[in-house]
Amino acid sequence: MKRSAAIALALLLVFAALPCFADGFNIGTASNFAILYEGNGGHTLQTTNVTLYGNVGVGSTGHMTDSGPSTFYAAGSTVPGSGTVYFSAANTGQFSNNNAANQFSGPVFNSSIVTDALSTVNALNSALGGIAGTSITIHNNTTINASSGVLSTLPACLNCRIFTLTSFNTTNSNIVTINGAASDYVVINIGFSVNFNNQVTLTGGITEDHVLWNFVGGTNLNGGPTLQINTNASSYPSLAAQGIFLDPNGAISLTNANITGRVFGGGTHDLQYVSGTTVDAPPAVPEPAALILFGTGVLAVGSASRRKFRS
Repeated sequence: MKRSAAIALALLLVFAALPCFADGFNIGTASNFAILYEGNGGHTLQTTNVTLYGNVGVGSTGHMTDSGPSTFYAAGSTVPGSGTVYFSAANTGQFSNNNAANQFSGPVFNSSIVTDALSTVNALNSALGGIAGTSITIHNNTTINASSGVLSTLPACLNCRIFTLTSFNTTNSNIVTINGAASDYVVINIGFSVNFNNQVTLTGGITEDHVLWNFVGGTNLNGGPTLQINTNASSYPSLAAQGIFLDPNGAISLTNANITGRVFGGGTHDLQYVSGTTVDAPPAVPEPAALILFGTGVLAVGSASRRKFRS
């Protein structure tokens, strides 16, 4: 009985220690990817001279051409070639490896996780895009305090802080600072095309997976705003744009950029991922249920910083 009571107490402590995931947005299986490309209409993810920390997912009938030299790592890993390329479609010539120096795992075809991940983030984009947030402008150096955002009661993003961007004008040397606690989630809705050439820093404990740059407009993977990210990485190697960049219906171009976070979308367009761009995604976090099962298993058998951007 004493042993059973001790195990029960330990389980309660495990449950109490688990973070609450009721608030904020949830990207689901998309957390397994650094880049998710819609690939609609048989368009192509064009990759040249890049580094990736995470996996790539190509949806629909999309193609990928890697002219290299490219090195893919699993998120959080230092093992070259451990990052994997996934396709939702069958292998009918969707992938072209044009450089023997390329290092990656796969490609893996007929992957349902890609389809599921894209479905999740596309639905999130639509749901959050309809919320009128606190109006903000980003001009030159700008600070955004999470606490000033509209507090969402939408189940898809309960207690998120929502902002609506009305104007954007920056240079490579400008820094956008997002200040929020580790428990905060910030959504910035953007309804126009942006050349995202500035840096982003996060303060107060908020992390890149809690910041969503949500590009809205267009329908059915077409007609959305264009997203260009070019932070001039060759001149600012230790700085990065941070957050999840989500643009399902618009064209995306990643050029000479450092990105700490994730890039999802691309619609019915080619996606350019080129010119020394590095995308560095955080490792996927286990769902609470998985953590509970792990803790229960350990107890049952009697078992008594994230890095800065890689320059």
